[in-house]
Amino acid sequence: MWYSVYTCDISHINEEKRRKEKCMKNLKTSTKTHFPLFSRGLARGGDKKSAFTLAEVLITLGVIGVVASITLPTLIKEYNKHAWVNALKENYSLLNQGFKKMMADDGVEFITDTEVWRAMVVGSCYSGHSDFDNFKDFYSQLGKYFKIIRIDIGSDTGNVYKYKYRNSSYKIPVSGSIIYLSNGAMIWSYVFNKTASIRSNCDEIRSAGGHMCGNAGNFNIDINGNKGPNEFGKDIFRFYITERGQLAPFGGNDHAILRASNSLTQENIDQYKAIKGLNGECLVGTGSENGGETCAGLLIDQLNWKMDY
Repeated sequence: MWYSVYTCDISHINEEKRRKEKCMKNLKTSTKTHFPLFSRGLARGGDKKSAFTLAEVLITLGVIGVVASITLPTLIKEYNKHAWVNALKENYSLLNQGFKKMMADDGVEFITDTEVWRAMVVGSCYSGHSDFDNFKDFYSQLGKYFKIIRIDIGSDTGNVYKYKYRNSSYKIPVSGSIIYLSNGAMIWSYVFNKTASIRSNCDEIRSAGGHMCGNAGNFNIDINGNKGPNEFGKDIFRFYITERGQLAPFGGNDHAILRASNSLTQENIDQYKAIKGLNGECLVGTGSENGGETCAGLLIDQLNWKMDY
């Protein structure tokens, strides 16, 4: 009689058990190696010392607040300076191009010979005039070259616009008319001279590097309108209009040479540049010319468009 003997091979069961033991061992090792805080929390039922305390959070916030209070005003100040300079560059270019085109259209050398200037039939146009009808044609002609959206005529404009000089906290109501441009700028305290008296020593002035022998007008411009701070040297600047239709910044090189034209020595010219610009009117003083009117010349001609004051 034959008997069948059956054997059971359990080797595969033992192999599976060994793999599971090895896997668990590797898992424990990995947890301890890569997640020490998590592992410690599991072992101790959650270790609260691994988190920030309320005191630590408050101290951190306090430090951040102190740093922000120190750096934020400086950042805002530099941002404003950058914005003011860019706006001044835009308006400086806009006005120069307008006057240049005005003369090119009429084929003339002097701005006082243009059709626009000849429209001033009763004399010079200035912001303090009260008879708008006599200058209606001039303003209309001027609007062909500059995007004028409106003109406020009269003395009550001080109710809507006030300005101040540098180093002064007192705001002064503007007196006279205001010309509003489409880019938000405002022109005020202006004079457009029907005739520009040319200096007899113009050749000498040009030999000294000047480009201004006569004054065809002057004006203040607030480059961002009534947004503020409405202060000379920040968003308000003053310019001359030369007889050839170029802008000459008040307190700049051409302005200094014109003021020194009675004695055009280099020493005299340099004295005007220094006193009326870098060390004088733009930075210190309390009068009209001592309160920032010459900052245009300082910024453009001496500081190369950097508002380092």
